[in-house]
Amino acid sequence: MNVKKIKEIIEDRIQPNSWEIRRLRKKSFQRYLVFKEQESQRVVENEKFLVTLYKNYEQEGRKVLGESTLALSEGDDLREKLAAAWEMAGLVANPVFVLPGKGLAYQPVHSVDPEVREHPLFYLDQIRDDLVRTPLDRVRLSSAEIFLELKEFEIMNSLGLEQAQEETEVLVEFVLLAEKGAGFGGESWGWKQGRNYSELRLGGELQKYARFALESQEAVLPPSGAYPVVFSEESLDTLFSFFMLQASGPARFQGWSRLELDQPVLPEIKGELLTLSSNPSIPGMLKTRSFDDQGLPLTPVEVIRENIFRRRLNSKRYADYLQEPATGGAANLEVAPGEKSFQELLRLVQLQPLVCK
Repeated sequence: MNVKKIKEIIEDRIQPNSWEIRRLRKKSFQRYLVFKEQESQRVVENEKFLVTLYKNYEQEGRKVLGESTLALSEGDDLREKLAAAWEMAGLVANPVFVLPGKGLAYQPVHSVDPEVREHPLFYLDQIRDDLVRTPLDRVRLSSAEIFLELKEFEIMNSLGLEQAQEETEVLVEFVLLAEKGAGFGGESWGWKQGRNYSELRLGGELQKYARFALESQEAVLPPSGAYPVVFSEESLDTLFSFFMLQASGPARFQGWSRLELDQPVLPEIKGELLTLSSNPSIPGMLKTRSFDDQGLPLTPVEVIRENIFRRRLNSKRYADYLQEPATGGAANLEVAPGEKSFQELLRLVQLQPLVCK
């Protein structure tokens, strides 16, 4: 199976009004550790094709767009599955939008670690060594999983758009155990993910999570009350992701966005003003890419500036639905820095009185 064969069947036999083909090929090098010993290693390869067929027709006097997306794998009967998808497209009646076409300008991005791409087995060994040789006080490695993935993404459509991008991805998950007497211990689970090996810095991460494992042996639930809190890592991601979701085209079109363009995001501000951007060009980040899922070029977009909602994140579909400019989907979330460092914030909350009930 290949893109050329799928395209031939679509254009010769199905003849939809428009179509998209997305191809994703992934080769994953995986290693599993139990304590410091290798439990298994494997290489997994797969390739899949996502095909979307679009049908223009009228329903109750208005123009609508039928569509159907199917996944194709090796061994599928292409003609049968594509014909069934074309029938399914007639059961959908979405608003009309136009796919991105050819001739668009794209920014180059750094989404590949060339060393990992060329020497994946060497870096499996390197990451294993980082895990087992990092000195940990009163804590030991319980288990770990290492994934090095090489990805190829390609998109083409009936308007002549053709784009492709390569990516590398490194993922390490680990569990650390701290022991204190028989039958009682602390545990912490950590992970690190990125495009480049050099940005993992596993030694520092392991030592940080080792401290978490040790502290979990002493930690107790506080009494109910109002406490000053400093968010970090996953909690902070979740907090800012809420605003980006509210700023999206689907949120506006479906009627659940709380944000209005050129209006304050929060009515009352007690601290510094929030500035958020979508940035597809940060080297090494997982959402660094030159185009979105439909092939629309991505560029940095300032979504919120000093608590004012400046620009909505619209794919080509929702830009047409809302009659607004298209920005492409969300990329890396970038938060403008505040005046105080993380350590300064921790010192501030330690000085504040606690209110308990």
